[in-house]
Amino acid sequence: MAQSEDIANTVEPYQLYYFPIPGRAEASRVVLSLANLSWKDNEINFEEYGQMKRNGELPWGMVPMLRTPDGVLAESAAILRYIGNMAGLTPADPFHAAKVDEFIDGVEPFSQILSGTFSIEDVDERTRARQAVFEEEGEGTKNLKLLEKKIAESTTGWVASTTDMNIADIRVFTALFGLFSGNFDGVEKSTLADYPGLLQYHDKVANEPRIKAHYANISEGSLRWTYQPGAFADLI
Repeated sequence: MAQSEDIANTVEPYQLYYFPIPGRAEASRVVLSLANLSWKDNEINFEEYGQMKRNGELPWGMVPMLRTPDGVLAESAAILRYIGNMAGLTPADPFHAAKVDEFIDGVEPFSQILSGTFSIEDVDERTRARQAVFEEEGEGTKNLKLLEKKIAESTTGWVASTTDMNIADIRVFTALFGLFSGNFDGVEKSTLADYPGLLQYHDKVANEPRIKAHYANISEGSLRWTYQPGAFADLI
């Protein structure tokens, strides 16, 4: 029996599939935990991913994917919204809910800024290409400036000006600060020293009691160190 089939037959009603990195699934992992659901984090490798794709198990041929009691969900934003409703992390007010969706969709270009570099096999060339992303006119710099500006417009400190943390905050937090974990050649955490507003936002989210508890016991050397309080304290 294929490994993915074995996983699907375990007792947890919610099954998340993604690679063993934070990446596009991290926000959903956090929200699944905050929702207190019975779930399993299935960290797959590229061979298992290819097998699932060949077997037609992935609705859009990509991960993350979430198995639920009602069926399969794909696409990270759809998964996040679905679980966010269960976790009470989406506003009841229609306008604020739409603003939360706006941020989730709006941060997507930032998540793609390194996409053209992963096919570069030469380490030095790949490093230079990623460094260029954060030069003065680079797409990374433009996105960081825009994100800092949008967060500064909040009247509450939470994106979309909600009264409490919402799923867009978790999406922005995990996508933005996960990029500077050291996992990507040429992307240095020192880049964030030029963005005090983003560092202040990191401090706010990382110290939110639920987020702080979620990341309290990460293993040594974990790529998730950027999600803990004080991760960028030396840049302030």
